[in-house]
Amino acid sequence: MRRGQAVLGVFSCMHFLVDAACAFAMYGVFREKDAWYWYLLLYNFCAFALQMPLGVVLDGLCRGKGAEEKYRCSVGFAVFGVVLTFLGGFTHVTVLGLGNALFHVGGGVGTIWTSEREDRVCTRLGVFVAPGALGLFLGKMWSQSVFEVGIVLAGALVLLGLGGVLLWLGRGKYLEEHGSGICGKGRPVYGRSMMAVCCFLVVLLRSYVGMSAAFPWNKTVLTGAVCAAAVAGGKAAGGFFADRIGISRTAVISLILAEGMYGLGGFWGTGLLALLFFNMTMPLTLYLMWKEMREQPGLAFGTLTFALFLGFLPVYFQTVPPMDPRLTGSLGSLLSLLLFAGVMRRKGESDGSVSG
Repeated sequence: MRRGQAVLGVFSCMHFLVDAACAFAMYGVFREKDAWYWYLLLYNFCAFALQMPLGVVLDGLCRGKGAEEKYRCSVGFAVFGVVLTFLGGFTHVTVLGLGNALFHVGGGVGTIWTSEREDRVCTRLGVFVAPGALGLFLGKMWSQSVFEVGIVLAGALVLLGLGGVLLWLGRGKYLEEHGSGICGKGRPVYGRSMMAVCCFLVVLLRSYVGMSAAFPWNKTVLTGAVCAAAVAGGKAAGGFFADRIGISRTAVISLILAEGMYGLGGFWGTGLLALLFFNMTMPLTLYLMWKEMREQPGLAFGTLTFALFLGFLPVYFQTVPPMDPRLTGSLGSLLSLLLFAGVMRRKGESDGSVSG
């Protein structure tokens, strides 16, 4: 196994554990607090909105450095995020959210810096982000079992510590030889603004639809687990197909299918397919944003996670009247499709060449 693949595997496993630990803490430790309503808002702000300034800091630390130094900086962020995540589980939601943000910025940027070829970046991003959905679901489930609290925390802590050690040992000349080929200059701000706005709005829509379009048949632990698997599978599949048939084709096909499946989402089978197809755009938006800001991957990640936070706010404050989840999902898919199609056509990238 190539070292880059091993690093991706460790990052992905740690992503699963970090998100599981955060869900476990939020629903098993802080849920019973009197300030739970505000804790939820504060956690999401720290975990998602703060990734933007933290990404700027990481980009500044990496500027002008070689591949190995960039990798060390991203691993440092990720490992520090792991430490704060566990401290936050016993202290406060701000520490928990900050740890989550640090890990995601460090892990996401590290995934890019250890990519050997640009035409595999989408696949790697999909593999990195996919386990988070499973971690969130299982962490919430684990939080309901008080008897296993100590076992879960101890086991996750040991695994995360081992993961941090493996990531640090994974540095070396290999990265200098193979990890710098994807670096380069991004486009000037005026030339990349339309693509950035498109990605931002698509992520905002995905966040809102994901939290507001709850299918009526999803009422049991089993259906929840299958839905989480569909979300994770969609994120991984999106990256895989984007690197093979092109981002444009992947976006258009997946969103057309998502729109149709959401319309038939009253049935569990089509509803699962809707979740899978709709989430295929996640690694696509990450890749496109990074492509416009090659030397600023931290800012690229942070900008999109800020969009996730904004998509959460209407659901949190209940400012939008509730709609049928089938209509919400179909409209979200259609609007995302129009955004992708319009911007890619304008950029002259409709032939799929953006995937390398």
